[in-house]
Amino acid sequence: MKVTYLGHSGFSLEWENCFWVFDYHEGELPEFSAKKQGFVFVSHKHGDHFNPEIFRWRELCPGIEYILDKGVYLNRSLKERYRLTEWDLQQIQAVGARQSYELEDGQGEVIRLRTLKSTDCGVAFLLEYQGKRVYHAGDLNWWLWEGESKQSANNMTANFLREMEELSGLEIDAAFVPLDPRQGKDAWLGMDALMGRAEVKRVFPMHFWNDYSIIGKMKEQPCAREYRERIVEIERPGQSWEI
Repeated sequence: MKVTYLGHSGFSLEWENCFWVFDYHEGELPEFSAKKQGFVFVSHKHGDHFNPEIFRWRELCPGIEYILDKGVYLNRSLKERYRLTEWDLQQIQAVGARQSYELEDGQGEVIRLRTLKSTDCGVAFLLEYQGKRVYHAGDLNWWLWEGESKQSANNMTANFLREMEELSGLEIDAAFVPLDPRQGKDAWLGMDALMGRAEVKRVFPMHFWNDYSIIGKMKEQPCAREYRERIVEIERPGQSWEI
């Protein structure tokens, strides 16, 4: 598969028979063959993860399917603006947390999808396809903030670690995980928790608000000693990797 960084938490994955786009917010989409089945995943409704411009891609790829967190509300104004017909709406699948789904790549091969519950809003995605496993966290992260109450921090910790148990022991070929510099000293917690529980071959930092330096800082942390070589260094939108 070919992985391309689009910006913020947005990534595309291209396979032989299909392509996937996660949490598109901004950036230039790679050119995909219109013959390939497309899937667009939206983890939640926040503007830095959901850009309604994704619905214009129907013109480039007829039959493209949308997998949206059920909290993403398509109001009448949005439907009219993007000329979403009843047929278009049938290509949109609303998904909830802790559920399992099956998609088809256009050539009869199944893509298995499981969702986790975000600690902020919406869902995270865990997919299995062609012998590989891919995880996109959305806003599922260990969100601790300076000045918050002890009870709030404890609830966050419990909720996050509960979801991480769903990934414990799994082999994951590519994981896309928040690394948010706004968290200061706690920015490393979420990624480290995942890397300590799952066998992740490559982890792609995201949600770093164009502060690319946070990736190098993560790799320098003592906690990353065992897996720093598996942290992908992202330098710019449009950068691609073959896995």
